[in-house]
Order: sequence, then structure tokens, then C-alpha cells
Amino acid sequence: MLTILFVNLMGLLSPGPDFFYVSRKAASSTTRNAIFGSVGIGLGVCFWAAMAIFGLTFINKNLPFVQGIIICLGGSYLAYSGWKMVQIRKNVQLKSDKIQENQDQPIFKSILEGLMINLSNAKVVVFFSSVFSGYAAAIGGYSDSLLAIFLIGAESMLYFIVIALLFSRQPVRAFYAKHSRYMDNLAGIVFIFFGLSLIYNGVSQLMAG
Repeated sequence: MLTILFVNLMGLLSPGPDFFYVSRKAASSTTRNAIFGSVGIGLGVCFWAAMAIFGLTFINKNLPFVQGIIICLGGSYLAYSGWKMVQIRKNVQLKSDKIQENQDQPIFKSILEGLMINLSNAKVVVFFSSVFSGYAAAIGGYSDSLLAIFLIGAESMLYFIVIALLFSRQPVRAFYAKHSRYMDNLAGIVFIFFGLSLIYNGVSQLMAG
């Protein structure tokens, strides 16, 4: 179990769309929104972990077109999100903490945003369908599998909550306010790159099938 958690942590330490989403949310919105977005990401990780443990490898080998469709849909969402960020032309105007409290989104909306970003994350799809699935095969028993899914989701959620708290600090927020346009544009390019790469891989799999 410790090996599974270590492998997952190594995957988290490699920055991807989830990291860019949480850090940007924490710096430009409110800590509360970023934390609940992290909860959504944790739920998404639970989904992918469950897929890996309960048969993602089997599905990929026997129904490769399913993975191709999932990859194309995820890539499209990431590319769309990136395009919206690339179009940003002004630095964000951060308000005081008191005013920002009134900018809190509904909890469900924040969780859903984080969930959708994670479910469409190319890095997560590749990680759980290849690297992680190999380690997941060693898990024995239904109860152990459920425990692994819970621990992996909790580990991921806590990691991104720490990122949210870090980027909510005033010095980091001030830096973001000064350079937010360029950081958002860069993050958008990263999202588009991940999205297009995922679409390419998905189409390739569909054509090969």
C-alpha cells in the first residue's frame, strides 16, 4: 500500500493541469474556492484509481476504442479551457480578503470545476492507465482495493489543499496580481498542449482500432 501511495505522490509532484488550476484559483479567487476545487480533484483521482484497480487495463486491451473516446473528450475539454485562458488580456484585480469572502462560489460548483479538470487531465489518464495500473495489479482483495482508492484520493486532495493554501498567501497573491495575465496565458498554452496531445493520441488509438 505504501508503494502505491508513493507512486501516486510522485505523479502529483509533476505539475500538470490540476496544479495550474488550483494555484491559479487560490491566487485569483478565494482560498475556499481553491480548497473545494481540490476536493473535486481528489474525487477525480478516486475515479481514475478505481478504474485502474477494477479493470482499466482489461478495458484498454479488449475495448481500445473506449479509451480513445475518453481521451478525445478529455483533450477537447482541456483545449477549450486553455483557449479561454490564452485570451485573457488583463491582469487580475485582487480585492481585499473581506470583499473576497463575498466571491465564494457555491461549494458544488467549485467541486465540479476541480472534478472536470481532473477527469479531462491527460496526465492523469496516462498515469493511471499505464504506470499506476501495473502497481494496482498487486492489490489483493476487495476491501484492500477500496482502502487504496480512498487513501489515494485523500493523498491527492491534501496535496492540492496545501498548494491552495500556499498560493493564497499575500506575497504569492501580490506576485500573481502583477503577472497574472502572463501566467494565465502560459497556463492556457500548457492546457492546450495537453489537450491537443491527448486528442492526437485518442484519434490515433481510434484509427488503429
